[in-house]
Amino acid sequence: MINEGFLRIEGGLAKLALSLTLMLAVIVTDLMTAEQFNNFWKSTYPDTTLIQHHFRHDFADRWFRIHSLPESKRYAEDDNEWSILLDRQNEIISDILNGHSNFLLVTGGHTSEGYTELHPIDEVNSIKEFAFISLDPIDLNKISPDEYDQGQFYTPMFSDQIWQAKKFDNLLKDIAEDNLRAFFISVDKELIIAPYDGGVDFILKDTKTRNFYKQKYSGWLSGRQDGL
Repeated sequence: MINEGFLRIEGGLAKLALSLTLMLAVIVTDLMTAEQFNNFWKSTYPDTTLIQHHFRHDFADRWFRIHSLPESKRYAEDDNEWSILLDRQNEIISDILNGHSNFLLVTGGHTSEGYTELHPIDEVNSIKEFAFISLDPIDLNKISPDEYDQGQFYTPMFSDQIWQAKKFDNLLKDIAEDNLRAFFISVDKELIIAPYDGGVDFILKDTKTRNFYKQKYSGWLSGRQDGL
């Protein structure tokens, strides 16, 4: 004779498995497509391109920068300095994203016609675990002919992620060592977070919000008048 309690447990587990399957299906179908990303970017940031060093010029009234190490030191040289760098970046990113928030991780690969890329994006270990969606290549010479030669292209790609402090330390370290260029976009909070080898640039939703966080983290700002 089959125990009724066992049947109830087995039935409950089956319902739980079905619920988890349905939740996963919803999550997968909610992932942003390339077309949706392009529409979002053009409507939200129409005055710039997906090249992160342009952001501070194109959104000067919403931009501020923190440095990752005391006295604006650019590169960490020992475990203590790495601890300071990662602690600062995790603290401010967690604060601005308000904890466990969805964000888009954006990076990309550079190509030049007739040349082999010396540091291809697919060799960066810290991003190999993420599933990316590629976007159309950007002709860099058309965007900035004084900065790029003809035949130079940048192919951006993005990945849906959920922020968790310390989870992205390997990625942040690769950026801090200039092995990778990448930035984060929060769609719902209308902001961009762009770490670089030396600190982090922030493009917030408006000047008021920028000023609030700039004051809150004033001890990590540059001493230069231009904020760099």
